[in-house]
Amino acid sequence: MLSTIYGSKTFSKSGTITLPHKWREPFGLVPGRLAELVYQNNCIYIKRAVKDSTHNKRYVSEKGTVHIPKELREEMGMTHQSSYYLIVNETDNCFMISREK
Repeated sequence: MLSTIYGSKTFSKSGTITLPHKWREPFGLVPGRLAELVYQNNCIYIKRAVKDSTHNKRYVSEKGTVHIPKELREEMGMTHQSSYYLIVNETDNCFMISREK
């Protein structure tokens, strides 16, 4: 799997994160499209939404941001002060949010 840690960030109070511009279009996460958020293996995966999926979905904003629902942040034990790693997964065309250790 080709994954790169893009950076370490802190959640905003609203739980919004900005997806790096360079990978948004190749991953199909352009403004106005739905992103699918999947909590799995202590990570939140953000990828282009699949039509019949029952996972959480959020729209990508004009500025390339996505709101991470409170229930997913709580599942990870994250608050707005928590730091996280944003990982670019080019193999699966998705972003991953992982807790900073």
